[in-house]
Amino acid sequence: MLAMDTVVSKTLARRVREGREVMGLSTYRFGLMVGLCGTTIRKLEQGDANVRLDTLERVASGLGTEAWLLLRRDAPREPM
Repeated sequence: MLAMDTVVSKTLARRVREGREVMGLSTYRFGLMVGLCGTTIRKLEQGDANVRLDTLERVASGLGTEAWLLLRRDAPREPM
């Protein structure tokens, strides 16, 4: 069984990537849009970043959703 932090990281990574792709944006363009560098977005999407709450809020806002929805495994997978 995966550790909880791994499950949350993978869930967050998947939701951010899916949302960004639905918007048709590269990691670089999405990063510019939310005030982060593309490398940060890429690490987040790979599950390799420890995300601060303010960063999570910025990403969620850029995706047009709430931060807590990006962390829910059981949330619907419809476009954000």
